[in-house]
Amino acid sequence: MRKLSKGQKYLIILLVILLSVTVYVGVFGMQTVAYLCAEEVRARVIDIVNDSNELLQTKKMFYEDYFSVQSDGNGKIEFIKANTGLINQINMLIQTEIQNRLNELRTVYLHLPSGAFTGSTLFADLGSPVPVTAKTVSNCYTVLHSSFESLGINHTLHRLQIDCYVEITMLIPSRSVVCDVTNEILVAENVIVGEVPETYLGENTITDYLDLIPD
Repeated sequence: MRKLSKGQKYLIILLVILLSVTVYVGVFGMQTVAYLCAEEVRARVIDIVNDSNELLQTKKMFYEDYFSVQSDGNGKIEFIKANTGLINQINMLIQTEIQNRLNELRTVYLHLPSGAFTGSTLFADLGSPVPVTAKTVSNCYTVLHSSFESLGINHTLHRLQIDCYVEITMLIPSRSVVCDVTNEILVAENVIVGEVPETYLGENTITDYLDLIPD
């Protein structure tokens, strides 16, 4: 059997080192890179959701636009009439605005320190920046939430908010990551002065009438 020359031995050693480094980076380094990319994408999605709140503020709508409170002659709250058409329109407006912005986020260009590819948190912030391209697909879901909270005798806080859920699928070289973002957008709130039956303080659904008269 012919012996390997010194140059061939060096070449084999170099190939083994390169293969080991490649496997290490692929297994451990890219795990850290994927985490950092996911956090950056999540931060941008949170900004998008928060920006949609500014759109809501431009509509200049208040609690009285969404609800009317009916009480009897003794100051006891009988029912709250909800403007469900307007409420649903606002919900669709917010969801559409967020989804359109998410669709613009299909490609995210990032620059991560080269130390992040070592997989070690000790070196994650070290080294020159390395460009990383992440492909994202995000879907936004919204749920209307109406809640009542007792603030004391005959004072009840009524809040209407939109709960936003965003599912994010992100692809980077050799990795795919699934993460999510949840956030709340306050639509309106008001302190109702009057007696509200305690059995209805847990009500959280939106209907034409929030009936507060016990059976």
